[in-house]
Amino acid sequence: MSWAIHSQPPSVNDTHCSGAGLLPSTQPWSIVYKTLRQYADNGAELPFPPKVDLRGKNVLISGANSGLGERAAYRFALWGARVILACRDPPPHEPHPEKVIEDMIREAGGQIKPEQLEWWKVDYSSFDSVQALGQRWNESGRTLDILCNNAGLSTGKFVITNDGVELTRSVNFLGHALLTLTVLPSMKKAAAPKIVNTVSCFHYGGRLDFSSLDYEKGQSRGIGGVRAYCDTKLLFMMWTKELQERLSRSDEYRHIIVNGVHPGYVSSNIWQDPNVQGLPWPLPLLQGLLLKARAIDTTQGSLCILNGALHPQFGFRPSELQDHEPFQGESAQRGGNYIDRDTAKVPRPEVEDVLARSRLWQRTLEDIKADKRGLGKDVPGHLTGLD
Repeated sequence: MSWAIHSQPPSVNDTHCSGAGLLPSTQPWSIVYKTLRQYADNGAELPFPPKVDLRGKNVLISGANSGLGERAAYRFALWGARVILACRDPPPHEPHPEKVIEDMIREAGGQIKPEQLEWWKVDYSSFDSVQALGQRWNESGRTLDILCNNAGLSTGKFVITNDGVELTRSVNFLGHALLTLTVLPSMKKAAAPKIVNTVSCFHYGGRLDFSSLDYEKGQSRGIGGVRAYCDTKLLFMMWTKELQERLSRSDEYRHIIVNGVHPGYVSSNIWQDPNVQGLPWPLPLLQGLLLKARAIDTTQGSLCILNGALHPQFGFRPSELQDHEPFQGESAQRGGNYIDRDTAKVPRPEVEDVLARSRLWQRTLEDIKADKRGLGKDVPGHLTGLD
């Protein structure tokens, strides 16, 4: 496979270039159209997907102590999977994972066994903590069937982590990339493995400037950090698509499907975060009215994760792979979707730009210090013509 470049956009190795450095053939959307797409949210109630037998399957899901992550974890366990809740030791406004596990077992009325649910502590603002989680998983010797990269935040505070990156980018994107690359080897023997990344319709409102991913130019992060949230969701959706394309060229990983999912406008505990509560008047009032009028509950929100992981439309069926080894590039035709709850939608044009995606891949490896951590070498490199 190759991609001929006939003009002179920035090299894929120019990972701090000004702007997005898109291919000349990519036509970015206007600000007006991006805004319309950002707020054109599907809020209708969806039917619950049919039960899938997950006995013998292993699921690792981050941000699973509350919100849609908790509801997805509950359903995975109810259908028979062993589930790791990868969560931080929570602040006061969040439920504690140990209590959440107790509540899940009680709610299931005997259908979930205590050994099906575990809390593994992780802090997504620390790359060392995230890698330690991944290494703990690998050392367990288990096969990973479903990885759900779901943790996220939106904060008005500008914080640079000890790893030297802006906090929102660390938690919403880079931590997930680091964990994924760490646990990939444990997915080799899974029958039909899935990676589900919680992105957002807010990726439509993101900005892409490789020279200022940590706001070095002082651009606005938005009220309550909402612009920073949009930026990280755009990065995560681009990386999702790029990961799928690269895995599809791998002899070991071409059976893995990767999807990005949008949960809808969900009434979850993120709105109880003190950083969100600190919005200037009258935004809290408007927020409350919107939640009451348009928001879906966390069970409905969790359906995007279940659809991304289990719906046959968005990947390989396990029975398919019993008699069929995917050909090179096939999983890129099946996965890499942007799923708005239950429907594949068109993402931002930057998500389809192979040069910008490859540059983001390269930059991500640099930011998480992949060489030092021994990560990324088992994933195929840039397409011919991009290196």
